[in-house]
Amino acid sequence: MRVLGRLVHVSRSGALIFRGRDYPPLYAEVVTGDSRKLGRVVDIIGPASKPYFVVVPEGELDAGVLEDAKAGKVYVKKEERRRSFGKGGRVQGQVS
Repeated sequence: MRVLGRLVHVSRSGALIFRGRDYPPLYAEVVTGDSRKLGRVVDIIGPASKPYFVVVPEGELDAGVLEDAKAGKVYVKKEERRRSFGKGGRVQGQVS
């Protein structure tokens, strides 16, 4: 797991805005240090040198989760790569 960054703002709509250095993949799952699910990265905004990441929370957020986020103890969960089967989802060499 990689550190996402530090929470800098909570928008009126409830989205969490983080500042970090490493770009996470879009729609990557964001978790706390004890593996509680926080939400998903839905947008990357701001300058390329110091980007902001918009995370939409999934469910209610309690004070403990927000304290972890402010302290920078929020991580991007590593996603499993899907196996590619070639063109159109077929196994290469297969004739339809």
